[in-house]
Amino acid sequence: MDAVAEGPESISSRRRFVLRGAAIVALALGIRVLYVWMATAEYPIRGDVNQYVLYAWNMSHRGTFSTALPNDTLTPPDSYRGPGYPAFLATSMMLAGHSDLPLRLGPGGTSALGYATDTWMQIALRLQVLLGTATVWLVIVLGRFWLGRGWSLSAGLMTALWPHLVAFTGVLLSETFFAFALMLGLWLLCSANDAVSRKRMLAGGIVWGMAYLINPVAALFPLMGGALVLLRGQRKLAMVFLASFALAPGLWAIRNALSVHDSGTLQRMEENFVQGSWPEFLVAFNTRHDNDISRQIVEAVNAEGQQLRESPTKGLANIEERIAQDPLYYFSWYLWRKPYLLWDWSIRVGTGDIYFLPVQHSPYDKIPLLSVLNSAFRWVNPLVFALAVASLVSILWFSVWRGRRENFALLMTCLLVLYVTAVHVALQAEPRYSIPYRPEEILLAVTALAWLTAQMGFWTKTIK
Repeated sequence: MDAVAEGPESISSRRRFVLRGAAIVALALGIRVLYVWMATAEYPIRGDVNQYVLYAWNMSHRGTFSTALPNDTLTPPDSYRGPGYPAFLATSMMLAGHSDLPLRLGPGGTSALGYATDTWMQIALRLQVLLGTATVWLVIVLGRFWLGRGWSLSAGLMTALWPHLVAFTGVLLSETFFAFALMLGLWLLCSANDAVSRKRMLAGGIVWGMAYLINPVAALFPLMGGALVLLRGQRKLAMVFLASFALAPGLWAIRNALSVHDSGTLQRMEENFVQGSWPEFLVAFNTRHDNDISRQIVEAVNAEGQQLRESPTKGLANIEERIAQDPLYYFSWYLWRKPYLLWDWSIRVGTGDIYFLPVQHSPYDKIPLLSVLNSAFRWVNPLVFALAVASLVSILWFSVWRGRRENFALLMTCLLVLYVTAVHVALQAEPRYSIPYRPEEILLAVTALAWLTAQMGFWTKTIK
C-alpha cells in the first residue's frame, strides 16, 4: 500500500489513479446504460425470472413469500429461493407505485407475465445498472490491497467490459445483485481486518448475511472468513463478524420453521445435486422436446431426484451404482470438466453465448466495436481461467503448505473462488452461475499477470 507521507510526485500519482478509476467507472456505467437502453426482450419474465417476480409481487401486495399467481386465492408460503433478490424487485414495485402482472400469450402458446415497458421493471434494471457499476469500483479498491495501481485499474477495466456482467444487468435475475453483495462483503471484511475496525466488521457481517439471502451458496464462506480472522489473532473482530452475519440467516430460519412445512432450500439442493451428477443433463434439458434420448435422460434425472427425496439412502445408493458403472468418466467430470464448465463462456440453460433470454437490438450485435470486444473476451476466457487457477494454486500452496503469511485480502479472494467452485462442482455447474464470481476470477488472473510481468522484468535485468 502507499506510504503515509506522500511527496508531490506521489500525490500526483494518486490523483491520476483516482481520475483513471473514475473514467473506468464512468465507462462501466455508460456501457450498461447503453445495453439496457438498446437490448429488448419481448418476453422478459421467463424461466427462473417467473419465480423471482412472483415472490416479489406477493411480498409487495400480500405480505407473503410465495410463488402464487396474482389471481390465485391461496398463497402458500415457501422457501425454495432466498428472499434477497425478490425483496429488491419488491422495492422496485413499491417505488413504481403500481405493479400489475397481466397474463398474456407467450411463446409457443404458453402464458407470459408482464411487459418490458412496465415501470417497476425499468426501475429494477436501472438499479442493477448502478449495482453493476459499483461492483467495478469495488474491484479496483479491493485490488489495491495487493496490486499496484495500474494492475488494479486493469482488473477494474476488465470487469467494466466483461460481456456477461454487462448483459445480465438487463435480466431480472439475481446475478448482478449477488455479484455486488459478494464484492462489497469481501471489501468490508478485508478493510475491517486491515484497519482493525469493529464497525466495518459489523457492516461486513451484515452484508454477507444479505448475500446469503440473495443466494444460499454464500452460506459457509463467512465461517471461513471468520476463522481466518481468528487465526490471525483478531478474536473480537471474528466474533463481531460471525455474530452479525448469523443475524439474517437466523431470522430466515425462524421464519421457515414457523410458516413453511417443507424445506424448499433442501429440495433445491437435492435437485441440483442429482442434476449435477449427470454430465449430459444440460444438453438433454435444452433438447428434451426435440428427441427421445434427451427426454429419457431428463425423465431419469427427475426419477433419481424423486427417489432421493423419498428415501435419501436408496437415492444415494442408486447414484453411487450409476457412477460405479464408469468411474473414470465421472472422475474426469468432477475433477476437470465440471469445474471448467462453471467458468466456461456460453450459457447452457438459456439462449447461449452471454444471453439468458432471446434479445433484440443487442449492442453486441449492432455495434461492431462491441461485437469484436465480445469475441475477444470469448477467446481469452480460457486464458483468464488458466491464469486464475495458477494464481489460486500458487497462493494456497505458499500459504498452507509453506506457511507463508499471504496478504489477507488476496487470500480471502482465493478462498472465495475455491469455495464457490467447490460448491458448484458438488451441486450444479454452468457458466451462468459463475457470473457473480467473475470479478474475483479477474482479480486472480490479473494477479498472475502482474507476477509474470515482474518475473520477466527480473530476468531481463539479470540477462543484461
